[in-house]
Amino acid sequence: MLPTVPAPRKVAYALVVLSLFAVARFNLGPCLLAGLFSYMILNRTDRLLLSSGVKPFVARWCSLGLFIVVAGLLIFIFAAFIRLGLERLPILMDRVLPRLDELAARVGLQLPIDNTRELRDYILSAAKENAQAVSKTSGLLTRGFFQIVVGIAVAVLRFLSPEPAPLEQGHLYSELHHEGRHRAALFIGSFERVMGAQIVIAAINALATAVFLISVGMPFLTFLVLATFICGMVPIAGNIVSNVVIVAAALTRSNHLAVAALVFLVAVHKAEYFLNSRIVGARIHLPMWATLLALLVGEALLGVPGVILAPTLLYYVREELRLVPPS
Repeated sequence: MLPTVPAPRKVAYALVVLSLFAVARFNLGPCLLAGLFSYMILNRTDRLLLSSGVKPFVARWCSLGLFIVVAGLLIFIFAAFIRLGLERLPILMDRVLPRLDELAARVGLQLPIDNTRELRDYILSAAKENAQAVSKTSGLLTRGFFQIVVGIAVAVLRFLSPEPAPLEQGHLYSELHHEGRHRAALFIGSFERVMGAQIVIAAINALATAVFLISVGMPFLTFLVLATFICGMVPIAGNIVSNVVIVAAALTRSNHLAVAALVFLVAVHKAEYFLNSRIVGARIHLPMWATLLALLVGEALLGVPGVILAPTLLYYVREELRLVPPS
């Protein structure tokens, strides 16, 4: 026998499902992700200030000011990361390709390119042959940037909007309004718990990697540490990308350093599993197999934003199910 769920809550559930379908159908992942991140920072700052005895009006505007500072800092870090990437990647490839050519010769393989110039020519040739796809990609990037701006604006406006006056009880609209606010609060709370844990893990991972890179005198230090932290925000896939970049950078020094870097990264991620189970597991209590399946589905539907949002959605569904009374 199915459990009894009030009609307004059923309608609210249907609206949540419809909203998530619209996000997936129209590729609105960047907008949703930017809005959730922005509101999380604003809301947590506001709660901290209120708990310290700051007046609500002052706390709200101080939270907005701190958010602007944090947003500016994040933009600066991301811009620095892109700038360093554009500066360092050609140098990195110039140093890595001879090493790869040497290793390929030892095992009897033939690389399709011998130097960075050939790689650049190959990329330009591929871009010319696929001009329509390149144009579509640039359009998607522009659309993604617009979505991020809209998501941030919506989060700020929602944060600054005053609490609505209590509605007259006894009709469907008031009950649906109450249920909708509760569903939204639960989803935002789920995002805050999951991403809070992911940020802590990414920071610890970047710190441990920075200590190793400094101790061995690894080149491109700033770029590699930033890449480790930023990629660490994306579960699983981000770690793979940062590991490939670090091992490639180590290969520019020596084969032995590349092997040492690979061994270190494997050891760090093994330790990270325990850390993940302690930090994330203590917050969300989700099995790894379920998380991996959620990541797979999220990537198929929304790409990178889906990978980031998948654990949040999984945790949200579990929390909603816990609120449903038994039959």
